[in-house]
Amino acid sequence: MDVSKERFLKIKEHFEKEAAVFDKFFFKVMPHYEEMTQGLANALPFTKNEKLKIIDLGCGTGNLSRKIIKAYPNAQITCIDMAENMLKMAKVKLGANSNVKFWLGDVRNFDYAKKYDAIVASMVLHHVEGKEKPKLYHKIYNSLIKGGSFFNIDIFVSANSHLQKMYMDKWKTFMKANGLAVHKTNDMIKRHEREDRPVVFKDEIAIMHQVGFKNIDIVLKYYNFALYGAIK
Repeated sequence: MDVSKERFLKIKEHFEKEAAVFDKFFFKVMPHYEEMTQGLANALPFTKNEKLKIIDLGCGTGNLSRKIIKAYPNAQITCIDMAENMLKMAKVKLGANSNVKFWLGDVRNFDYAKKYDAIVASMVLHHVEGKEKPKLYHKIYNSLIKGGSFFNIDIFVSANSHLQKMYMDKWKTFMKANGLAVHKTNDMIKRHEREDRPVVFKDEIAIMHQVGFKNIDIVLKYYNFALYGAIK
């Protein structure tokens, strides 16, 4: 089996198991997530009542989509996740909203043939191998209308070893301060090192420039976590 595919199957297995308790756990792990998801919704350059078409890549339990729907109630959102149990939780959270559709699968395999006003993502692209990023960003870019927006929340590494150590220490401190037991914190770090593929931020930006994105900017940053976006 392809190593990358095998890793994704393990990630999928974890998320399937954790879906029911995901939010309770995740908010102890992800610093300033409420602020970042709200910041992403605020950063979308639209007016409230526009009939937008949006993709939420790796929607999880629907936290980001819920923020976007509140800001843009007429938006049509396609929520994508590879874990069926995550989508079940998202369906409950987002309610019987006919403007929300769900697609079960890998974000790399979604059919990006249609045009969208915005594509958003939250803590998912770091699962994609660096060599696969350009292809995915091409799909995202080509699927946006002219003037469309891409915004993402994700984790990165620093090319500076001192800063990278500080980032990891700050992350551990955050988890401990939010009640995560030491062994759970250590397990989270080990899982991150085993399964995730974060890159240096400037390398991510370089790929975005290469595919054609303009006006790339950082909206929020907390050590190794960042909310950033761009316009087509």
